[in-house]
Amino acid sequence: MPKIVDANDRRELVADAVFQVIAERGLTQASLRNVAQQADLALGSVRHYFDNQAELMEFAFRVNSERIHLRALDKLEELEQSALPATAAELVDKCAAVLEELLPLDDQSRGEAVVHMEFMLAARTDQGLHGAAQDDYRATGAVVGRVVLQLLDSGLVAGSPEPVDEAERLIAVLDGLSLRMVLQPAWSAPEQGRNTLRRHLETFLA
Repeated sequence: MPKIVDANDRRELVADAVFQVIAERGLTQASLRNVAQQADLALGSVRHYFDNQAELMEFAFRVNSERIHLRALDKLEELEQSALPATAAELVDKCAAVLEELLPLDDQSRGEAVVHMEFMLAARTDQGLHGAAQDDYRATGAVVGRVVLQLLDSGLVAGSPEPVDEAERLIAVLDGLSLRMVLQPAWSAPEQGRNTLRRHLETFLA
């Protein structure tokens, strides 16, 4: 009996090979041939699942973005479904647990962040990646916006901050931390990133 191959599983396997090539050699080296070699597949097998390079790159970008945001969404749902924290420290911890899923704090998330940055930079001039980049921006904005609403609903916030402004400020902090932690790991260690994020969240609170 011939072996049944799940098409979705095989496409994700190819996407994982894309990530490995990008992490080790950069996006420009993620050709169909190099990806096929990385995945230990024949080039024809890759072409069976992806008609061309552009289709493969967009799919891989979306998989990368989805994996990052799904982890954050899992933590966010836990936060939203639980009772609002009674203390500022507890609130900061719970919000930080969500947002840390968007930061490169371990080997896996650092590898994902490297790939993510390569895709986002390429999307500036590659129209084939533009739609995926816009969806990624929206996904990040949705996670961060919902965290900001949790902060504002807690009754522990100082003053009357504007939700959109605070979300943009928080996204800027996350983007800056991610960039420094990927490009300057000797200067921006994971623990420092966690502490910086928490200090920023504390600025919301009375």
